[in-house]
Amino acid sequence: MRDAAFAEESLPRSNGRLAFDAPWQARVHALAVLTVEALGREWEEFRHHLIEALDHGEERLYWDSWVSALEAFVAESGVLVDSFAP
Repeated sequence: MRDAAFAEESLPRSNGRLAFDAPWQARVHALAVLTVEALGREWEEFRHHLIEALDHGEERLYWDSWVSALEAFVAESGVLVDSFAP
């Protein structure tokens, strides 16, 4: 599954290698890849969230949309538990 995530054509590249402007961008990319893998989900499921984040975040920067998509993907997966729930 990891190969599909890294082969994503829409990712910014420089000489064929992934390009990031800041370390946090590489981290959010890695977190997305590893989260999809750890949950046993398909990359396409995360990609759907990313497309939604990009479509609804015109003012948002590209990698900020990755953060938003990852948050939505994790929330949808149900792995987070509200620690304040009675």
